[in-house]
Amino acid sequence: MKYLLSLFIFLLISFSTEADTVALLSDDANDLELFYKDGRNDIASDSYRLLFENLKDVKFELKIAPTARIDALLKQDKTICAVNRIKTEERLLYNLYSYPVHLYPSHRLYYFKDRTPLLDNMLTENDELININTLFNHYSMASLAIETGRSYGKELDKQIQKLKNDNILARAGSDAYDAMIKLFARHRVDFLISYPTIFKQYYAEDDTHIASVTVNNHPKFIAGHIACSSTPRSKKIIAKINKTLLRLYPTEPYLSMHLHHVPNTEQSLLTRRISDLFLKYKLLSD
Repeated sequence: MKYLLSLFIFLLISFSTEADTVALLSDDANDLELFYKDGRNDIASDSYRLLFENLKDVKFELKIAPTARIDALLKQDKTICAVNRIKTEERLLYNLYSYPVHLYPSHRLYYFKDRTPLLDNMLTENDELININTLFNHYSMASLAIETGRSYGKELDKQIQKLKNDNILARAGSDAYDAMIKLFARHRVDFLISYPTIFKQYYAEDDTHIASVTVNNHPKFIAGHIACSSTPRSKKIIAKINKTLLRLYPTEPYLSMHLHHVPNTEQSLLTRRISDLFLKYKLLSD
């Protein structure tokens, strides 16, 4: 704990310095290792490593901070960037966004099959959850774990905002992924929204009594971006990142890196989505 506190104080101080190296923020401490570790780790770290290997004339220094702190730092007038950001209308008011660095299998809602089973009237014909509010209309005393300051995408954010405060357990901190999954494993909360790859990485218990479901109208893949504070220097950095991504989108390493981490049933759809990315942003850049 003392080490983490010292690290956090050091990072806060270092964020205030202006140098040629640009601070690149993440809310996941594992990224300090995974971003520089060879091999297949996960879509996010593998895609950023591929980007940085091909990105010229921009030097980043990876730093760790809680999501809420990252939100605040990105509103400052100093050049700071962050990884794994979901683009929202609110964030666009004060941040600059790169093209998508990766497409990530989207959030799923995790629940306990014996404690909070999903009923037929909660599901669509495609066995997706109609919405979170329908779920909590039935389980009115249940609780959902979320991370303070994190966006879960436009549709889920709207649904979460409609929940009562008593139904939400918000967690902040650089260890939020691990902490929320532990809360779920210990039955401190009834529901959890998480990425499948994150849940698999952090959930170490027997999962035979756990199930998950996609949410209707929530995209099957989420685009992860680099976001930067809105400064003239940031604009140049984003332009260099975008130029590099346009070169990477149609390449075999970029596609195979994604496909390695998704089930066979989703590979065809993901391949089409990546092809669409290239066509869309190529047209924008011409």
